[in-house]
Amino acid sequence: MIKAYSKFLDKLETVEKIFLGITVAIMVTVMIYQVILRYCFASANSWSEELARYIFIYDVMIAAAIATRKNAHLQVDFLINLFKPKVKCLFTIGATIAGIVFLGFLFKYSLTLCQTAASNISAGLKISMSVFYACMPIGVVLMILTSIEVVLKNIAQIQALNKEEVSGK
Repeated sequence: MIKAYSKFLDKLETVEKIFLGITVAIMVTVMIYQVILRYCFASANSWSEELARYIFIYDVMIAAAIATRKNAHLQVDFLINLFKPKVKCLFTIGATIAGIVFLGFLFKYSLTLCQTAASNISAGLKISMSVFYACMPIGVVLMILTSIEVVLKNIAQIQALNKEEVSGK
């Protein structure tokens, strides 16, 4: 079961990386356009700065899901590394489950934010703000999906360690 789930997340991560590659290229292009317009022609427009900002926010949320899956978030693991592998797995499971609970609350409130912002229109792009705020629930769902994989892999690792202990005795 975990192999099929991991394969699904591998494909999803590929889509996320393609999305990030495209949006980073767009963001850099828009920012270069904005700089040239502002400093070479002493003119500016509002949509380019707004677009670059919102693309960046989407990219952060998508990349956070990839970082969650790879356990690459900033963390203080000095104390955890002092423990045996089984205890490390238990701490990781506990922390990840706590994170999933937090993400569940964040998802609920981010949906409310999207609904509230639906009537607001962005100043430069003239698009509903709910489109931009949708990065929160999208990113949260992706982080929950990857967090579930982290929990399942750590449970499997604990089971493997238990089998080693039994067969080693």
